[in-house]
Amino acid sequence: MHYEQQFFGREDLKLPAVLGFLAIYIFAIVLVLLNKPQSALLYIGLSIGIVFLCWLVVELTTKMKIQSINIKQPGFELIVGIIILAIWHYFPNMIKIDFGDKWSLGFILKKTIILVCTPFLFLKMRKHSLASMGITIESWKKNLWMGFIVFLAMAIPSALFVANTGSEILSGKYSALQVGIGLLSSFIYYFLMSGFSEEFLIRAFIQTRVSCLLKSSISGVLVTSLVFGLIHIPNIMQWYPGTKVVEAFIRALFLQTFMGILLGTLWERTKSLIPCAFVHSGINGLNNLSHIISKLGI
Repeated sequence: MHYEQQFFGREDLKLPAVLGFLAIYIFAIVLVLLNKPQSALLYIGLSIGIVFLCWLVVELTTKMKIQSINIKQPGFELIVGIIILAIWHYFPNMIKIDFGDKWSLGFILKKTIILVCTPFLFLKMRKHSLASMGITIESWKKNLWMGFIVFLAMAIPSALFVANTGSEILSGKYSALQVGIGLLSSFIYYFLMSGFSEEFLIRAFIQTRVSCLLKSSISGVLVTSLVFGLIHIPNIMQWYPGTKVVEAFIRALFLQTFMGILLGTLWERTKSLIPCAFVHSGINGLNNLSHIISKLGI
């Protein structure tokens, strides 16, 4: 265990990963101005707001004790992690599990097997501890509180500008009981659907090894978050029929990638999946509240 001190300094501005990400960010701004100028201020504002939240996370965790993670062969383990991620995204039907129900339990089970069970068994075979995977109750109260603070900060802009949840609640479409039961159910559902499984593989597994290889926490956060954002492009085009590749790239860069930066910062500063999974599950659950209420039939 040790105290994490510096996360980002002036010297880090010269790192290839940082310079590359800044170049991609500027490129994305140009694309927004050319294709959706009316959304430029919104996207830029959200990205700046998330950067501020990252700074807040760093400040609040300056004296927090975190787990030291020693990796003997980060390159080899990273390749395994990327293969697992590729299998999930490009060969999702390799495992046939379908219960034929509206809650997609077969999908959740399959995702858990590929994104959690497989890498977990691999890491245990490599003699990694549970704590090194972010599965620890060390400082759990502080980590849970950290996740709650970040979720609250993200809730309003996410509900109002990213999804229709905010306008639906304010319009009186749902009663207080529907909102309360719906939010709790939605959080639990998306914790099982994506919050824990994606954070386990993306942050605890892949990001940790990228940071180790690049010898830089901020580089690991940026590179992993960029990958996390870009792999959402096919999903975005599926969620929003008629969306062009350029539009999907813009949305993925400013929303999913920057959300990944926030989650990656939480991981680097706590080495715990508690705040990462909490924020991930909470935001997904909030943005899909109407979907869950309809499934509940309340």
